[in-house]
Amino acid sequence: MTDATPEEFPGATPHLCVRSVDMAVRFYREAFDADELTRSSGPDGRVWHCELLVAGGRLLLVEEFPDTGTVSPETLGGTPVTLHLFVADTDATYRRALDAGASALMPPADAFWGDRYAQVVDPSGHRWSMSTRREDLSGDDIAERGDRWRHEPGNPPSPGEVPGTMAEGDQ
Repeated sequence: MTDATPEEFPGATPHLCVRSVDMAVRFYREAFDADELTRSSGPDGRVWHCELLVAGGRLLLVEEFPDTGTVSPETLGGTPVTLHLFVADTDATYRRALDAGASALMPPADAFWGDRYAQVVDPSGHRWSMSTRREDLSGDDIAERGDRWRHEPGNPPSPGEVPGTMAEGDQ
C-alpha cells in the first residue's frame, strides 16, 4: 500500500475555475512568479487541468464547464473566497499584481495583527490577499490592538457588530 497523499500536495490545494486558463496563467506568472507545471485539454480544447507552482504551493486551474456546474467568479458575479500569500514585500507584490491586471481592493497598510497587508481581485475574479510579517505578537497583543482598531472612527465593524452575522466564538 502506498501513501495516498503525494508529497507535492501536503495540504489543501486551491482548484480555481477561470474563463481562460491562458489569461490566468499569464496573470499569475506576472503577479506572483507562478511556474506552469502541467496542462491537459479536452477534445473541445478547453483546459480541464492546469497545475501551477505559486509561492511554493500548488494551484490548480480549470476552464468553465457550465454543463457540470463548473463556473468562474465572472459567471457567478464574484467570489466569497480569498486566497492568501505570505510574501517578502507586500507593497511590491501588490504593485506587480495591479500592473499585471488585478483590481485594487485594499491598498497595503500596516495591520493591527502585525502584518503589512493588502488585497486585490485578479482578472478572473478571484480575490487575493498578501502580507508580510512585520511583528510577532502574542494573542493578547493582537486582541488588544484589534479592540482599539475596532473603535477608531472609519474602521469597519467586526462581524459580531453587523446584524445577521456571528461574533467570533458564537455558534
